[in-house]
Amino acid sequence: MSKNNQPFILYDNQIFDIQRFGGISRYFCEIMRRLSMKKDIAVRYSINYYLTTYGLGKHRIPLPRFIFKHYRKQCLNKNKELSRKLLAQKKKFLFHPTYYDPYFLEYIGNNPYIITVHDMIHEKFPSFFSDAREIIAQKKEVISRANRIIAISENTKRDIIELLHINPDKIDVIYHSTSMKPFTGKQSLELPNTFLLFVGDRNPYKNFDRLARVFSKLSAQNDKLFLVCTGMPFNKTEKAFINELNISNRVLQIKATDKLLAELYSRARVFIFPSLYEGFGIPILEAYACHCPVALSNTSCFPEIAENAGVYFDPYSEDSILNAITEIIYNDKKRTDLIQKGSERLKSFSWEKATILTEKSYSKALNIKQVTVS
Repeated sequence: MSKNNQPFILYDNQIFDIQRFGGISRYFCEIMRRLSMKKDIAVRYSINYYLTTYGLGKHRIPLPRFIFKHYRKQCLNKNKELSRKLLAQKKKFLFHPTYYDPYFLEYIGNNPYIITVHDMIHEKFPSFFSDAREIIAQKKEVISRANRIIAISENTKRDIIELLHINPDKIDVIYHSTSMKPFTGKQSLELPNTFLLFVGDRNPYKNFDRLARVFSKLSAQNDKLFLVCTGMPFNKTEKAFINELNISNRVLQIKATDKLLAELYSRARVFIFPSLYEGFGIPILEAYACHCPVALSNTSCFPEIAENAGVYFDPYSEDSILNAITEIIYNDKKRTDLIQKGSERLKSFSWEKATILTEKSYSKALNIKQVTVS
């Protein structure tokens, strides 16, 4: 089948309505911007950073952020209308929903669809999520009925098979990557000389509370050591917890753009990833790209992604976390070794490779023969 006659790839609005920044919307944009196959994106209005930065979406009408926020409900309804309209069109397409809402099943007709499974966190830790029951049910329906499934790690693939009893032959493992570059130029942040870095949100499975308790012990031994956190500002409960640990003057919170995040990685003594579970862990690759050593959990996908380019700890053990951090921050030789190993490990991942493999998965879902990519 010639490219001109091939069904196109259709993406919906789901994740772009949810995230302004975030790993899932970034993933889709990194793939879409490199895709050689015809595509369409059902987004009319969005303030998603990656859609805007890469200029994706022929239907998208740019809006100032304050107008979008004021008319948010109306804007999102327009996106949903567009998704339903494009799903109901007569042209043949392969649908790639950007999240797990099964709304599309009544509109898709005989067109195939493929789903990317980013993790099975709701199934593994349902008590951490108020909407776990709803998300689990949606995921089960969408994943079970998909023509093909993309898992972002072998660990995620094993979880899908174990929890949903899916045929392994339907699942393609395609790793994420990072577009982050090492920080260069003039420093723009006023930061302490020695700090640990924690990146991302602080949902319970991210294990921030245990890390904070470990940091309180480390900071008691070293009055020049700080903890820098990105993500949303601390809420009242988090502030109270940090105060109880007597570390409020040693913990900094920064809302970081990609450029500022690269500076943070580049200047940190160590990046700490204490999550109880992740589907992949893009921050690991970001740290590698910015020559920052990594201390991380020994659970889920972490050993698969980082291999020997990190110091591992038991995320349920404060002593184990403390020992791993100490092994890095006070040992320059160890830091240099980890930075070198991280740079080498990073070579195994690229968005170009991920896009080629994604197109291969699309072709399988469409039953199109494609040249094998090594």
